[in-house]
Amino acid sequence: MARHLLLTILFLMAGLLAEAQTSIQGSVTDAESGQPILFGTVALYKNGVLITGTETDFDGYYSVTEIDPGTYEIEFSYTGYQSLRIANVAVLAGKANKLDAKISAGITIETIIVKWTKPLVEQDNTTQGQTLTSEEIKNLPTRNVNAIVALTAGASSSDEGGAISIRGSRSNATNYYIDGVRTSGRSIQKSEIEQLQVITGGVEARYGDVTGGIISLTTKGPSEKFGGGAELETSEPFDNYGHNLGTLNFSGPLWKKAGETILGYRIAGQFQQDREDDPPATTVYHASDQTLADLEANPVSLIGATPFPAAESVTNSGIVATDHRPNETSTAYDLVGKIDANLGRNVDVTFSGSYFNTANQFTPGGWNIYNFRNNPTTNSDGFRTNFRLRHRLGTATSGGDESGKGALIQNASYILQFGYEKSNSSTSDKRHGDRYFDYGYIGNFDLSWEPSLQFFREDIGANADTSLFYLGLVGYTRTLNSYTPGTANPVLTRYIHNASDATNFNDFLVQNGVMPSTLSNVWSLYSNVGQVYNSNSKSSFDLYTFNANTSFELVPGGSGAARHNIQFGLMYEERISRAYNVAPYGLWTVARLHANEHITGTGLDSSNVIYYIDTVAYQLDNFTGEIDTLPWQIPIYANNVVVAGGDNLFYKNVREKFGVPLNAYFNVDGVDPNDLSLDMFSARELNDQSLLSYYGYDYLGNQLNGITFEDFFKTVDANGIRSFPVPAFRPNYQSAFIQDKFTFKDVIFRLGLRVDRFDANTKVLKDPYSLYDIMTAGDFDARFAATRPGNIGSTFKVYVTSEGGESVQAYRDGDTWYHPNGTPANDGTEIFGGGLVFPRYTVDDGTQRDVTNANFDPDISFEDYKPQINWMPRLAFSFPISDEANFFAHYDILVQRPPSNTFVSPLTYFYWETGGSDIRNNANLRPERTVDYEVGFQQKLSNSSALKISAYYKELRDMIQSRYILHVPAPVNQYQTYDNLDFATVKGFSIAYDLRRTGNVSLGLNYTLQFADGTGSDANTSSGLSSRG
Repeated sequence: MARHLLLTILFLMAGLLAEAQTSIQGSVTDAESGQPILFGTVALYKNGVLITGTETDFDGYYSVTEIDPGTYEIEFSYTGYQSLRIANVAVLAGKANKLDAKISAGITIETIIVKWTKPLVEQDNTTQGQTLTSEEIKNLPTRNVNAIVALTAGASSSDEGGAISIRGSRSNATNYYIDGVRTSGRSIQKSEIEQLQVITGGVEARYGDVTGGIISLTTKGPSEKFGGGAELETSEPFDNYGHNLGTLNFSGPLWKKAGETILGYRIAGQFQQDREDDPPATTVYHASDQTLADLEANPVSLIGATPFPAAESVTNSGIVATDHRPNETSTAYDLVGKIDANLGRNVDVTFSGSYFNTANQFTPGGWNIYNFRNNPTTNSDGFRTNFRLRHRLGTATSGGDESGKGALIQNASYILQFGYEKSNSSTSDKRHGDRYFDYGYIGNFDLSWEPSLQFFREDIGANADTSLFYLGLVGYTRTLNSYTPGTANPVLTRYIHNASDATNFNDFLVQNGVMPSTLSNVWSLYSNVGQVYNSNSKSSFDLYTFNANTSFELVPGGSGAARHNIQFGLMYEERISRAYNVAPYGLWTVARLHANEHITGTGLDSSNVIYYIDTVAYQLDNFTGEIDTLPWQIPIYANNVVVAGGDNLFYKNVREKFGVPLNAYFNVDGVDPNDLSLDMFSARELNDQSLLSYYGYDYLGNQLNGITFEDFFKTVDANGIRSFPVPAFRPNYQSAFIQDKFTFKDVIFRLGLRVDRFDANTKVLKDPYSLYDIMTAGDFDARFAATRPGNIGSTFKVYVTSEGGESVQAYRDGDTWYHPNGTPANDGTEIFGGGLVFPRYTVDDGTQRDVTNANFDPDISFEDYKPQINWMPRLAFSFPISDEANFFAHYDILVQRPPSNTFVSPLTYFYWETGGSDIRNNANLRPERTVDYEVGFQQKLSNSSALKISAYYKELRDMIQSRYILHVPAPVNQYQTYDNLDFATVKGFSIAYDLRRTGNVSLGLNYTLQFADGTGSDANTSSGLSSRG
């Protein structure tokens, strides 16, 4: 705790604003003489609102730093000269934008307005990619941000709007920023984007935790005058996709002083609904309405007495072809707002935020033909807030010495920025929602447990001359009295074809919580009609960020000499992830399993008579054969009660609710689903059947705070029952950087250094080859007076020939195996063959090596994740050969925290030896790493066109990939997990042609050819390979 507090204090002292510094600079001269204008005024306006300004220095030079990207009007003025305003100046993100001005002597009332033209060749080419202004974005025939990004050379998407891959990197290596803050949720609507920057190479030192590229959005701000706009769009008359869109925005001043806006706002909203949110490229087939009606009425057919899905008899005439998928409706509400406050000449504050609410109906696998009517829905909502304080400490351009030089330090400023993001998501069957016991409910099965009687013979007398025959109780037999279909799943009730013929509960193939796959699947390809989506899940995500950035210009020789733009800062970020999932269909099976577990097979309690049955007994005279009847009472005993497992609750709670004694059978199949709830069960009862998955919530779905990894193994409730709480996943990330951007003999250099620290903030296995700690060779030698070979290190792990033995069979160092004599082995199979392995554990007591034991000590198996610290130098330069040509190059080292498969719940470890063969995450993954090189050339071809050519090379290291861990102690033997195994190289070149608007025509063409060589395109590429591969 003290360590985290110290780090937090350090990071609050300064931080990283995750948006590359944007500046505009140039010179102001007399239009006739060419002489510099000293102390002229430069003012920047955005949407008519004065943003900031500065003065020219002794050389007529000006520079304004730390401004937001966007489109500005820049006004130049000086006493005795005509004011000049240059409109539509696109100030590009992360660039040292250049704008020179010439003003003429004379006094006029009106300001001369000139429209700015974007230069064809950028002199600052230290960062590669593309920047689009709001005007350019508006003219594109798509509203999806990813579709817009995919127009950039080197960026690609598998489908319109799909995940973006940049220059061969995986899509999860692409980061998104909104107004300088990294985001992970929903983007903003197209109409609110002031500028969109795509960085494909030459990543500045202030950007981190990324190995692919950056997508940075700047939102629009307030306007000088009140205004608004609305837009409506529909495809209803033209197609079956049902696309409807409406947008609305307002902006203007809230408070003005002396004609200048002090406080302004902008707010915008968007509503979008699509009946088909991802129109297919090919024809879609599904059952017709009449076919579905027939199948839902009679979902099962019989061949003799054997039932099978009636859908398997459907012919082509019962299937229709359409151009859209039914029941794929998507609805979204978005709201974006921003308030800007100018607190003084050099201080401004911005508060911005967004809110979204979406509902997306989707088709689970196999539901598209017969069960699409029951498509589930994912509901999501969330918001994002961002507070920024920016303080410019003065330009100091005119505060120089008597020699006429400007100040040594100019344009100093700092920015403090706080961000918070929260999102929630839930998915469920649309018919049942959170009514868990409705999911698998078929109906009321009236069952009773009737006394089971048997004739007994008892010989009487010394010579056994008389025998007594009587009925006695031997137990209870479950009896089916009746069945009544339920109303929760009417189609599923019709799967029962033999209700009138059934004489026993087991005669029903379909029961509460039981649906055989032979009936629920059609040809093992499609889900049959009426099926229930067997998942109810929810999740939440919180993202806290604090950024600060300090920058200044160092001008040691006056404005005409080298100008160093120095930036440095730090950052702190924490993420909190929570998730909860129930597979509710199986709840009925678990309830049935535990309802009578304490009495089933335990025998009868002869000391507890419930009642008597009056009957007769028969007395036989063994000599004469005469038979007499005698009055007889059969005692009906209660069941013996055996206390069930210590973590079992259901059998007690359900009886308390319904007033049934512990020694009597309880019919859970005769209970209304509304009378059952999860809190009747213990966590162990549900977890043992793999019905739950949760972290950051308790097993009932209540949010948890202040829980640690160790609490999972130790926590009990008020009744001493283990509750198995799982903490939320809370990784944290810190970074620091310093960067200098300067010009030397017309060459623009950018030098930077970044350091990142990532802490998964969780426990990890000490050794992936064993759940329990294995003894080292050094400890083994000390304990058993053994002598290891000279090449075997003291930290190597020891394997023996039998459980608890003292004879060494193998040594292991990481993934490398050695024979007992120290000879390296190709792999463990060379030593063990296909046999069992026996690690020599550090703890001999087997009961202590039981992760399910209530007294288990987690320190035996787990240790803290070791924070990863990485240093990343960055170098780029841009050499303007002339005003019409430019050469550029960069070298970057990029590091990203493990982007996937890194969270492991304590539940996974608890069921480590019984959890099946599913692939398991690895909490001990390291960050991924990329080394990036690029060289390029840009040339003006004409007054309206230019060509850019670049070649790049990337090395992708420590990429996450699935693998098998072999030679693991029984009963696991082997398992599949993830590790930093992948390596790839990407070689490519891009050609981009830009034709500026000529008449009514503008054109942008780019072509990228790249070759990627590696071992996997994503983390699961190797999962299908042989465990020996």
